Amino acid sequence: MASNQDVDLKGQLTEEARLKAKEKEKEDLKQNLTREKRPQLPAEQSRVYREALNVLNESGVNYAVGAAFARYVYTSIWRQTKDLDIFVKPADLRAALDALRQGGFETEVKDRSWLAKAWKDGSFLDLIFGTGHGQVPIDDGSFEGSHQEKVLGVPVNLIPIEEMIASAAYVAGRNRFDGPEIAHLIHSVKGELDWKRILNRMDNNRELLLWHLVLFDFLYPGHPDYLPQKLMVRLFNEARKRWKTPDHDPKAFRGTLLDPFSYTVDVEDWGYEDRRVSEPLVDKQGNML
Repeated sequence: MASNQDVDLKGQLTEEARLKAKEKEKEDLKQNLTREKRPQLPAEQSRVYREALNVLNESGVNYAVGAAFARYVYTSIWRQTKDLDIFVKPADLRAALDALRQGGFETEVKDRSWLAKAWKDGSFLDLIFGTGHGQVPIDDGSFEGSHQEKVLGVPVNLIPIEEMIASAAYVAGRNRFDGPEIAHLIHSVKGELDWKRILNRMDNNRELLLWHLVLFDFLYPGHPDYLPQKLMVRLFNEARKRWKTPDHDPKAFRGTLLDPFSYTVDVEDWGYEDRRVSEPLVDKQGNML
């Protein structure tokens, strides 16, 4: 928030304040550059995260760490993070929240269809138990094949790389696009992935997987060997077949699965369908419905 000294008599930002804001924006961008480097977090933030992970370990709740820390383990890429992403099944959310509260954290269910938060001393955890679009559930299958690593010195299970790809595929909006993350995950393991698992997790939206694979081919033309080429041909053929027998509903639409904001006009003004499934999975206390 601008101070009184940063505002002139007309209520506008002074030139000095504008320059400061631009410098801060540049610095924030610099901090968020995608580079290969070791995790760097403020000591207080690291301490709170360690406490949270130890609390969850002691509670016996089945969980997995994702996002920034999982990305770093899989790709060696680190970007500054403002929160720690914890994946839990809806049935385990209440136990996780209770354990964190007993450990001195404050908690709140922010969105009953997918997100709860916990915080302490200004550091935050996101407890993710679903997705805003409802296409990739957090269930037993989400944790199959997870392997143990140490995050900030604490042993944890990481969300499997295939689950990261299936979930990130839907993050393709105006303000955030996870295509680069998917490409880097594929690149980091040279395409050695359980593609059948990813395909099954994406279910009826498999064209979305094809889109990201074509993007990888564009980004890395020297690495076609990292791509599941037979699967891509199969998906192309499925698309060609669908073109000949299109959806009979002229208002069929999947844009809001990727970005509900950019495609608001399609749904609210042009009458296209909204395929998001956003029914509550838990109550306000975190009990599964």
